[in-house]
Amino acid sequence: MRRLSSASLLAGLAGLYAWPAHAGGPDFGYVYTSETEEPGETEVALWATDRRGKGQGHYRAQDYRLEVERGITDRFQVSAYANFESHHVRGVGGEFERVNRDLAFSGVSAEFKYRVLDPAHDRFGLALYAEPGWSRIAKVSGEKAREYELELKAIAQKNFLSDRLVWAANLTLEPEWEREHEEGVPGLVEGATEKELGLEVASGITYRLASNWWFGAEARYHAVYPDWTHGLHRENYAVYAGPSIHFAADEWSVTATYLPQLFGAPNAGRSSLEFDDHEKRELRLKISHEF
Repeated sequence: MRRLSSASLLAGLAGLYAWPAHAGGPDFGYVYTSETEEPGETEVALWATDRRGKGQGHYRAQDYRLEVERGITDRFQVSAYANFESHHVRGVGGEFERVNRDLAFSGVSAEFKYRVLDPAHDRFGLALYAEPGWSRIAKVSGEKAREYELELKAIAQKNFLSDRLVWAANLTLEPEWEREHEEGVPGLVEGATEKELGLEVASGITYRLASNWWFGAEARYHAVYPDWTHGLHRENYAVYAGPSIHFAADEWSVTATYLPQLFGAPNAGRSSLEFDDHEKRELRLKISHEF
């Protein structure tokens, strides 16, 4: 695939539409809410996530997702994603190799979401979510890889103050299988499958200050368990928290979230952060349009 600049992709996708001046429910950058699309309604969204900083050297990575979401029933929706990655890594050390790759296609995934309880009519909202995916680029290291994953979420939501204040929380399990090819004896390539489990607990709260504006905060705990089929032994974890803002007008909406890493383990030196599977900070922007 021909290499493209990150700025070119953003400009091209944003330029598909002219920006008009749907004040619906709130959205978060990382935390999912229990709401689903109306039957027959379609949403197209561009997700852009910038991840930066390791313990040493230079680390800069961007994740892009182009999503098409469709409401099937008043409780069930499906989505399809095309995923892209950009990595610039040097001098990080450890298992990180030097990578200098501009934007490249990384894989595809699909989403299935079913709302069990509606926060507008029940005591709280509850939804179940599954996202199978395939990737050809490792998200953290940026090296070529063949990965299969299944992301499973339980999504809870509670509305307060006549729906002006919204709290949501997610519990996510993400088993992942990575197919590796190693050369043991010269000329003989052996295949091996590396298994890893990601566990995440995320929560967000947001308040509608004006008809189109929501301001809030999000927090995430993310942990990695290697070779999880032989017992759960946590390898590392990191905790993030930061502000989130959401704007919606007519059929357009924009969400931005900034999450610095607060602490993690194991850590090295004087730092209290974890850098093997996590970065110093993440910044996510999501632009959506409904049809």
